[in-house]
Amino acid sequence: MPVIDIHNHFFPDSWPDLAARYGTPNWPWIKHTEPGKADIMVGDRFFRHIYSACWDPEVRLQEMDRDGVDVQVMSATPVLFAYERPVEHTLDCARLFNDAALELCSRGKGRLKSLCQVPLQDVDAACKELSRCMRAGHLGVQIGNHVGNKNLDDVGIVTFLQHCADEGAAVLVHPWEMFGPERMPKYMMPWTVGMPAETQLSVVAMILSGAFDRLPGTLRICFAHGGGSFAFLLGRLENAWHHHPVARGESEHPPSYYLNRFFVDSAVFDQRALQFLVGTMGADRVMLGSDYPFPLGEERVGSLVRKSNLSPDAKSKVLGGNAEQFLGLKVESRKAVSGAATGPSSLAPEPGQLTYSSYLKVPELLDLQKPQSVPPHHDELLFILVHQTYELWFKELLHDLDAVVANLQKAGAAPQSHDEVYEAARLLRRCTEITRVLVEQFTILETMLPTHFLAFRGLLEPASGFQSEQFREIEFLCGLKDEKMLRYHRPTPEAYASLKRRLEERSLRDVFFGALQAMGKLPQAVEGASESERFEARARAVHELYKDEHHHRDWIDVCERLTEFDELVVSWRLRHIQLVERIIGIRMGTGGSTGASYLKLTLDKKFFPELWEARTLLTE
Repeated sequence: MPVIDIHNHFFPDSWPDLAARYGTPNWPWIKHTEPGKADIMVGDRFFRHIYSACWDPEVRLQEMDRDGVDVQVMSATPVLFAYERPVEHTLDCARLFNDAALELCSRGKGRLKSLCQVPLQDVDAACKELSRCMRAGHLGVQIGNHVGNKNLDDVGIVTFLQHCADEGAAVLVHPWEMFGPERMPKYMMPWTVGMPAETQLSVVAMILSGAFDRLPGTLRICFAHGGGSFAFLLGRLENAWHHHPVARGESEHPPSYYLNRFFVDSAVFDQRALQFLVGTMGADRVMLGSDYPFPLGEERVGSLVRKSNLSPDAKSKVLGGNAEQFLGLKVESRKAVSGAATGPSSLAPEPGQLTYSSYLKVPELLDLQKPQSVPPHHDELLFILVHQTYELWFKELLHDLDAVVANLQKAGAAPQSHDEVYEAARLLRRCTEITRVLVEQFTILETMLPTHFLAFRGLLEPASGFQSEQFREIEFLCGLKDEKMLRYHRPTPEAYASLKRRLEERSLRDVFFGALQAMGKLPQAVEGASESERFEARARAVHELYKDEHHHRDWIDVCERLTEFDELVVSWRLRHIQLVERIIGIRMGTGGSTGASYLKLTLDKKFFPELWEARTLLTE
């Protein structure tokens, strides 16, 4: 059972003087008071005492071991959000601390992960920083529960949350800048009273505004501190929704309907409260959150859940199972690895039980490499493995691209729906990342000397790249169809039948423009129109989407993903050419082609040429 703490904080041990950097006062800074201890100041005002667990991964790991925590997902402290500042200052601040988080994680022996922060007051800047951070290694983002007077149902913030769903970023909502400070000046009441109220306000705003109805189900969002007072006031909300129409807002369903759309953490610090929270939200929707290493956090992380009367299954989910789903992580419990929890014998699988090896068919997989050279040349195994890996990724690309086609078909049938468009864009992002990996694999093949490849090349004829049925399927599926290519696949009847089917059915390109036509963006083709006229009309339809970005961000995202995928496929072709020239020069290909000369002819092939033409139209 892995233990994953999704709500805890960090500070670096130093950072630039932000007041001097930006020329404005009252930025947070750190004042070290004695070894291992420091104060966070905001301008001249004291904010918080902290200690070395905030910045020293060794101290943090020791305390994680003490508490039986396998992984912590760190986030910055909300005092650093700076949403009220000029966006360029907030963005720069975010980048400083986002990079500092990754640096700290790099010293965490794989047990420290991070959530980034973004300039939430500017949607475009926030989206760009999130994308940068996701590619850099963050698992998601921590955001405040409001920006000034804007709650999470603000149009701009909802757009950002849509982007989070598209990027596959987990979202942790943390309360900050509590309302009513003039009525709560003493006794830490902004933290004890204001924070739960702020968090409840966030959840209710997203429900009653219809934000959850508009956002895709793929959005993974968690509200800190047990969701504040939401669970305890749900009955009041439900009663109002059913008996007072004005209390329904724009939500399509009563509040209880949306409990499966978000998570909360376990930071409620009371056994009865935890029991009630899990009973209200369900054991699948609560995750371990400690607020470590701050004084208002859990003193021994996870102890509340471990000592509770929850069932063993519920404890397992709250302590780590739900977080694995929320974060897209797979964590192996250190206790299970060491055998400290139940002894080594508990790790032995029962007869017939599914194991890692049997699930992945590892013995069969490792037996599929059959070198032809006798004795086997050392580099032939590499050649086989790289190409088998290509084919496995091609299989996943076909799987995902088929799902993209299905989603765009649904979007064309229901032009007002957005979920299918978001899902298509999400899957296309995966396709681009897979293709990026395919391009990089050429770097591994380039470690072969030409003489080493030539030592077994003669044994490959006529096993040519012409014969990758799956790559040809990808071309046909995307819309680059050439019936003449079928002849290379006649020797393999099953592959020939698959390609014949792909040739005859609607392609991704067809379905995409069919959906634009259903939206009224692309007029019906005039009978007798030439191919160039149809091409021009399709390019102009894409052009119209970009001109009305405010209303078509989801479709523009699909366009950008398709273009990026197209661009990466061209990059793959180019790297293929370079590899061939590097290894065999201008020799004939093993399948009888002219080798690199033939491959150069493929560089002008694009799956979605209209998307490229639309860029030219944008300059008109």
